[in-house]
Amino acid sequence: HDVYAGETVSQTEILPFEKIKHHSEPVVTKSIEAKNPKDLVKLVEVLHKIGKEDPTLKVEINQQTGEHLISGMGELHLEIIEYKIQKERGVAITTSPPIVVYHETITTEGPTLDGKSPNKHNKFKISVEPLDESVVKAFEEGELHDKMKGKDLQERLIKAGLPRDEARKVLCVYENNIFIDVTKGVQYLQEIQELVIQAFLEGMKAGPLAKEECVRVKVKLKDATIHVDPAHRGPAQIIPAIKRSIFASFLSAKPMLLEPKQKLVVNTPSEYMSSIIGQIQGRRGQITDMQQEGEAVNLTAKVPVSEMFGFASEMRGASQGRAVWYTEYAGYEKMPAQLQNTTILSIRKRKGEVEQLPTAEFFMD
Repeated sequence: HDVYAGETVSQTEILPFEKIKHHSEPVVTKSIEAKNPKDLVKLVEVLHKIGKEDPTLKVEINQQTGEHLISGMGELHLEIIEYKIQKERGVAITTSPPIVVYHETITTEGPTLDGKSPNKHNKFKISVEPLDESVVKAFEEGELHDKMKGKDLQERLIKAGLPRDEARKVLCVYENNIFIDVTKGVQYLQEIQELVIQAFLEGMKAGPLAKEECVRVKVKLKDATIHVDPAHRGPAQIIPAIKRSIFASFLSAKPMLLEPKQKLVVNTPSEYMSSIIGQIQGRRGQITDMQQEGEAVNLTAKVPVSEMFGFASEMRGASQGRAVWYTEYAGYEKMPAQLQNTTILSIRKRKGEVEQLPTAEFFMD
């Protein structure tokens, strides 16, 4: 493991004769800008280089705002990246406060709903359901990924537990979401297939709850009626029809936010143990193990990433600087029900969306 100031930022498993598997994924995002506009090109080059050097760092451009976004394993990971950009690469930058990366998913099967194009000339029957747990596990372990195509993808999906008839009809895979075409004999569908896939990708990249990425979702295209005239089935007609029906079914399938968690391991002199346990539990952390070793105590806990901001300074205060700790990526888990709505509304506000909880009816109007 590579550890930066108490934070594991590259969690890899190296096995003989196997590829390196990266089990971590980015959970905190910051926007980053060059202080001097003339350094913009240099900043882009630096970000691309650092992104190649560090496989746990994700670099992208927000197409709506033009911001450069960096996503990493935690607050300290991104601080190290900022240091490298400014001190080692010589680019002065400004950054936003850190933002937690949530995921959207569903817990039950959604209804089959009709999505109509704005001109009413095209109609698509679509449903969503949770992706099979065995297939999700295969994605998380690297046995499946969205770069796979054709026969190889089919066979791996079948091996992972997806029914053979569904695996043969997969149109697209994005992260650990799959889009399946189970239609029969629909005219002109092949001609708009790229638009159908684009709509699925847009929907999975920014879901209906809070425009966070969707995970563990199986989308099925069950039937379609497509206009004979290509002029009536362009992107402005097909993409909204597909997305709105996906979102409506999604919001009818008991949707929820998943929040990233970190495994926290702390070694502390025993006299500070109660203070540190108080710190962890005050951050919605769960103590999973506690071992006494002489005068020291080893604590293991699981803590939401959203509660870890400012943790380093408070830990130093609680232990007079004598505690040592590190964190590891611990996956995404269901956010407590009492926090779901307020979190969704705060994310929507930050993204400039309407500050109200979305409903399936809104997308079926």
